[in-house]
Order: sequence, then structure tokens, then C-alpha cells
Amino acid sequence: MKINIKKELEKIDKNDFLQVSNLVEKIINDIRDISFKYDMNNEIVFELAEDYMIDLINPNLLECDDDE
Repeated sequence: MKINIKKELEKIDKNDFLQVSNLVEKIINDIRDISFKYDMNNEIVFELAEDYMIDLINPNLLECDDDE
């Protein structure tokens, strides 16, 4: 993942729809870029999206977090 979810969430006002929408757009674009770069099938793309969602909810649950 190119986007550090924890750092991005610290920067935004979670009550500001535009800021939240912009972060979601960054995440979606990151998923799209990675999937095109590595020519991923849909199943792998969904797994990548799941990793982003886990990182949003509880990043400690991911087995390998590059940031730590």
C-alpha cells in the first residue's frame, strides 16, 4: 500500500465530507494503480481492498505492516 492510512486519518477532519471523500478517492486510486501495475485479477483486487479496510478499522490485525 502506498497510502499510510493511520497518518492520513490523523490529518483529516472525519466530520468533513470533502476530506473523507478525498481520502476514499486516494485509497481507490491506489488500489486501481496497484492492480493495473501488477495486472491483478478481481479476487486479488478485492483482497487488497480488504487490507485497506482492515487498516482503517484496526491496523494491528494485519500480519505485515511495512510502517512498523
